[in-house]
Amino acid sequence: MSFRLAGAKSIVTHLLIWLGYILYETAFVFIMSDSDISNSGINVIETGILFLFFAFLFYVNSLVLLPRYFAKRAYLEYILLLLLLFTVYALLRYCTIVYILPWSTGAMVNPYTTQPHFWAIALYRGIYFILLSFGYWFSRNAIQLEKQKRAQEQELRTAERSLMEANLAFLKSQINPHFLFNALNFLYAQAYPHSESTAKGILLLSDIMRYALKDDDNNGKVMLEKEIQHIHNYIAINQLRFSNKLQIQFQIIGNLQFLMILPLVLITFVENCFKHGELHDPENPLVIQIRTENNRLFFQTRNKKRNGPKEKTTGIGLVNTQKRLDLVYPDRYTLVVTNEPDYYTCQLTLDL
Repeated sequence: MSFRLAGAKSIVTHLLIWLGYILYETAFVFIMSDSDISNSGINVIETGILFLFFAFLFYVNSLVLLPRYFAKRAYLEYILLLLLLFTVYALLRYCTIVYILPWSTGAMVNPYTTQPHFWAIALYRGIYFILLSFGYWFSRNAIQLEKQKRAQEQELRTAERSLMEANLAFLKSQINPHFLFNALNFLYAQAYPHSESTAKGILLLSDIMRYALKDDDNNGKVMLEKEIQHIHNYIAINQLRFSNKLQIQFQIIGNLQFLMILPLVLITFVENCFKHGELHDPENPLVIQIRTENNRLFFQTRNKKRNGPKEKTTGIGLVNTQKRLDLVYPDRYTLVVTNEPDYYTCQLTLDL
């Protein structure tokens, strides 16, 4: 049903364009010849028949010859068929102008005078509409190619998003959340009487896992405050591991309320600092800065590089994170990574 409506709409559009063009040419002829419209009139039959011939040239070339032969590089066949088409048009025009219209209608706007005059006009008008059909065909192809390109890009984004969601769902399915959190709560209760720091570490781990495994229910986004709390928990559990000797400056500027972000994005950059950074040097602490301004997030990490062995992490990774940003925030973020000999800096600007 929708296909029929689209076809009918296209036909009506073409008819209106042809009608508008006929009116334009008729008005132009009257203006250029200083004719009195009331006296000279318009031969509707002659005009209609001639434009049927023009439309015949236009559509046969643009809808048949160009796509079937020219587009497939069959240039010789195309030229021969185009000459045949032009011959048929010229003969039809000749028979109509010379034999049919003079006795079937009144005064003609373009009467037959001489052979050279007739063939000059026929050749000029035929070539004119053939050239118009070329322009129409090329424009139509360009529009179709652009639509196909956009459709392919949309399909690719949808496929990448589906793959990302499937991978995340697979990872989540490997762990039964209820079992995990019940087990962590049990370990917390058992550890608390013996070691408060151990119990605190279990509680932090529980919060980290709960955030990582939670179901997103706001178009895949979470409150910015929760993402930052997740970073706090990650830093806190690592401080427990290293007896609070890690040198970290965590600065938050601006209002965080009512702002939402794609989850597990910022933590990726922080994990990268812990993996590659030297975090025990008081002179060169890890710097994490989060600033918000007019629904725009400015996030920066800077750390001194570690010379020794580097810690492995199970983070999403910078490459996957950038792919997620491309999917969810196209043309709405900038990521600048500066890899100096001794320092590593990430700067993310994101329109929330």
